[in-house]
Amino acid sequence: MSTLGGRLGLAALQYLAPGSEAVRGTFGVRTCALDGIAEATGCREEDGTMRVLHDGRHALTLEVPGRSITVGLPEATLCRAATYRDLCNELEAGWESLLADEQQKRRAVMDQTLDRLLPQFWNLPDTTLLTIEGGSDRV
Repeated sequence: MSTLGGRLGLAALQYLAPGSEAVRGTFGVRTCALDGIAEATGCREEDGTMRVLHDGRHALTLEVPGRSITVGLPEATLCRAATYRDLCNELEAGWESLLADEQQKRRAVMDQTLDRLLPQFWNLPDTTLLTIEGGSDRV
């Protein structure tokens, strides 16, 4: 989710094209995506530039005076991310009772899956990976 948060933040900044204005954001749910958003945009709860709405939407709204853009994660993207989480939940079941070599095998499967998934999240076009509402024309 932190990778997807980074994509949300980068896409929103690209569409919003902020200048020297202070960027403020809101996100709909507290997840690791906030870490990626913070890295990409500089908006953080700690300094008051990011607010979490707790409305369950995986959508980021960034705004500068007079302009805003909302970039979200559609169901298909969330399903891609969920496949990894589901796999980890399955492979980590009973982890403490597994022998070290079995833990290593399972960790390798999780790592291989993540290695296939992350490039998709970074390389898919915004129009495939994200939903974009509002904002001005791309700069």
